[in-house]
Amino acid sequence: MAGTGLSESLEIGGSFSQYRYRSGKGLISSAEWLVVFDDFTQLVTTNVPVGWAAAIVDAGGTVAANTTAAIGATGVITFADATASEGAAIYLPKAVQLTAGKKFFMEVRVRTNDVTDNAIQFGLTDLTAVVNPEDLWTTVAANLIAFGILDGSAVTTMLTDAGNSGTTAQVGSRSLVVDTWHVLGIEYNGVNLRGFVDGQESLLWSGAAATVPTGVALSPFIGHINGNGAGGNGVFVDYFRYAIER
Repeated sequence: MAGTGLSESLEIGGSFSQYRYRSGKGLISSAEWLVVFDDFTQLVTTNVPVGWAAAIVDAGGTVAANTTAAIGATGVITFADATASEGAAIYLPKAVQLTAGKKFFMEVRVRTNDVTDNAIQFGLTDLTAVVNPEDLWTTVAANLIAFGILDGSAVTTMLTDAGNSGTTAQVGSRSLVVDTWHVLGIEYNGVNLRGFVDGQESLLWSGAAATVPTGVALSPFIGHINGNGAGGNGVFVDYFRYAIER
């Protein structure tokens, strides 16, 4: 009757959880953890979901609330485009700063109707005042971490850049399946950087620690580019979350 009190931060337990990168990290914001979660149940106005800063949209690209019952008409947004090399990206007005020795993870639940002719990337970037959505995860950015698929392959790939030294790409071991929901995850445990598909490790970043951008303010983003030019390519996003140790 007096209610329930939490004496410490609520964390995801169970080291043998399917999503092991979540283990020991915050579920709710607290003095120990900053947690941001968006289930996309609110309005999308002029390509921008509520709470997101802006959209970077090519001609023919759109970001909208999904209305297709078969996909999930509540709490899903759709990235769509009409022609080759066009798409859209959104980013949050948040400053996420990775720090050596501090834990972090972010994840997004996505599906697409074409796994070989789409680029789907999400992650952290420090450059948002750009013209093209793909600038958020290419060498135009000075600092970035991105994970997803690139045009031409269903196999997941991670991209990083630190201090504008040039984007480095590493290909993982796990792929996306067409018309299937997947949870893509990025983990930085304070030392190592990893990418996950449905809780299973796809890659351990093998680059030097200097290739991971730490100590700089980065904005979370989600982006999509149509690679083949055929109309109707779509990417669907169910939720987005990140948790970072203070």
